[in-house]
Amino acid sequence: MIKKIGKALVVGAGISGIRAALDLAETGYGVTLIDRSTHLGGILSQLDYQFPSNRCGMCKMLPLVDRDASSQYCLRKGLFHENIEILLSTELISVEGEPGNFQVTLKQKPNWVDPELCIGCGKCVDVCPVEVPDTFKAGFVSRKAIYLPVPHAIPNPYLIDFSVCTRCGECEKVCPTGAIRLSEQDREKFKILIVDDELIVRDSLKEWLEQEGFTIDVAESGAEALEQLNKKSYHLMLTDIKMPGMDGVEVLKKAKEGFPDLTVVMMTAYATVETAVEAMKIGALDYLVKPFDPDKLISMTLGIYEDLEAARGRRMEVGAMVLCGGTDYYDPAGGKNPWGYKVNPNVVTSLEFERIFSGSGPSQGMLVRPFDGEPIRKVAWIQCVGSRDLQEDADF
Repeated sequence: MIKKIGKALVVGAGISGIRAALDLAETGYGVTLIDRSTHLGGILSQLDYQFPSNRCGMCKMLPLVDRDASSQYCLRKGLFHENIEILLSTELISVEGEPGNFQVTLKQKPNWVDPELCIGCGKCVDVCPVEVPDTFKAGFVSRKAIYLPVPHAIPNPYLIDFSVCTRCGECEKVCPTGAIRLSEQDREKFKILIVDDELIVRDSLKEWLEQEGFTIDVAESGAEALEQLNKKSYHLMLTDIKMPGMDGVEVLKKAKEGFPDLTVVMMTAYATVETAVEAMKIGALDYLVKPFDPDKLISMTLGIYEDLEAARGRRMEVGAMVLCGGTDYYDPAGGKNPWGYKVNPNVVTSLEFERIFSGSGPSQGMLVRPFDGEPIRKVAWIQCVGSRDLQEDADF
């Protein structure tokens, strides 16, 4: 007989996922609500006004079930319910089992900012040298690599976007509470094996990566590398392709046979890039081209380290799953683009106009033109763009 589990997993924390989680929680089920995004609400979190009442979209669509007994408050400021566990920056990796008894594995990205210690002072933002478009504000303004994901969430600790972060460490230096942990001591536990027949390459890579806090061993041949793999557990191997005796591709094959979880990056000169690409087909994660750019090497290694840290995963058992994958907007810039979207800066989508109109938007609710910041005097609306265009495969 199947052991049924009275807990549910809701994948997607947009409006439908929140509604499903609340309905299940109100009936007494334990709920884990996950989303790969850094905040709740999905697209609806960017909308301030909903027809016909001009009220906040979430509050309009998710009324309180019982105002006196419910522990749900304003959803733009957080979702609180004793039966709901929220995991953001989290993805569903695998599912096993059957209805009533599923075993799921979740992967949550590390944040490196402790929400218990972060006081939201913003000093980290002031010193961050990186600026990228702010997607929450539709790209009209920029944000830093360390940033608040949304302006209204509670709690709302700062997050680090490692896809653009340079790891300069300035934010860590100025944090008054020590909430930022870029120089994580756990890097010492991340063991890397460097395999290359050239001493200068081995020494250079060892020096650069040890400065980042990693534990490094070296081998000058494929045979020595395999011998060390049998003696010690490694997380990452950087191996040259062209070596006397056993070449890097052969090392890769034998390493993957004995240690399938080992991450391998090939090192190559321009003449053997094609071989490196072939190596990726048999298990290598990526390749580095000689001569090395230290910044690129370190960035790649840190990225692998962070991904493997996150990929340790969390396993849990649930009785049911609700998949609320959400949606995305049609991109008017594709195809023939007769509207001049992304060509004329004053042509915007409805969501971008909503951001301009919003008090939490780039102009704090002032209706100004994106091109020159002058007040908007007239607005021409073109409705249903793309939604019924057979040429864009929207045949519904």
